[in-house]
Amino acid sequence: MNAPRAALALSLLLCPALAISQSEPRYLPQVRTELQAMGYTAQCAPVSAAVGTCRVEHVGAQPGAGSAAGRRFELVVEYSDVTDTVYFYLSRYATLRVDQPNATSAFRRVAEMNWEMLVGKFEWNSSSGDLRLGAVLQTDSNFDRRAFRGVVRALLRLGDRYADEVGRLTGGTVGEAPAVPTGSTMVPVAAPR
Repeated sequence: MNAPRAALALSLLLCPALAISQSEPRYLPQVRTELQAMGYTAQCAPVSAAVGTCRVEHVGAQPGAGSAAGRRFELVVEYSDVTDTVYFYLSRYATLRVDQPNATSAFRRVAEMNWEMLVGKFEWNSSSGDLRLGAVLQTDSNFDRRAFRGVVRALLRLGDRYADEVGRLTGGTVGEAPAVPTGSTMVPVAAPR
């Protein structure tokens, strides 16, 4: 075997990721697998060779088991090879407009909620008024399955926990209207077009 071929063979042995043509982000298969292992059905797709997204729908707890009974949230999980992160967020969680009558006290309470949370934070888009609940998991050294599951569970619990209060603060609907109670499950959500 000549020297260049030997060097290539050695590099493929030492770094098997180079041997596989990368058509989707490095950890997108693990994200998909973990969601499935947690019992959730997710629609996952690469956005590019470096970024991938999974979407699932979360239905809140049964009546009497939590304040957000039957309320639905869309959980979006975005993995990026560029930033080495998994970004989780509850899409279209609520709307908080700067011109609403209680805006100052609502923003203050949202900031207090952020202070209370260990995993997750509220994020606000000033142009649309969208309020989302998000969290980030670093993947620069590896994909930690246990941490991934912990963040998913924590974010969904926080979404349920704060839903009624955020609804009162914003004077609007949090998530989507309560569905017919079927338990806490996730079902597929169509990917955006």
